[in-house]
Amino acid sequence: MKSSPHRPSIELLFKRGLGSAEIARRLQISSSTVRILRRHFAGGPFILQQDWAPSHGSRSTLAVLEAHFPGFLDKNLWPASSPDLNPMDFSVWGMLEGKIAGKVFATVDDLNAALEVAWASIDDGYLRRTVNSVKKRLRACVKARGSNFEILL
Repeated sequence: MKSSPHRPSIELLFKRGLGSAEIARRLQISSSTVRILRRHFAGGPFILQQDWAPSHGSRSTLAVLEAHFPGFLDKNLWPASSPDLNPMDFSVWGMLEGKIAGKVFATVDDLNAALEVAWASIDDGYLRRTVNSVKKRLRACVKARGSNFEILL
């Protein structure tokens, strides 16, 4: 996985039928993501973005978030159903999908491997522009009072 000042080396995590609570427990055990983020931000401020899908609010998931990401945005401080504010949702997943569209994979492992190759091939400039667009999206969300705001972009 390539790493740059704009992209920490982050692994795609494939669930394989695991619930979010089990994934959170596994992240807590390995804590590689926590180490990567702390190293990338080098003590600077960052806030974990939690999309608050119903499966992401289990007690065990929240305990991991509290332990490793103090100050993460509580669900009462984050708009419900907010994929338009998450760069992975409004941009990156579509890019990944486009890179593997039309291909047939014999196994889930083959699909996962193709996604990892696609992720590694995404240009840092694209990721930088995507992340930089979040501020504009947040302003549009506030202007629309939390409702659909993409028409304002």
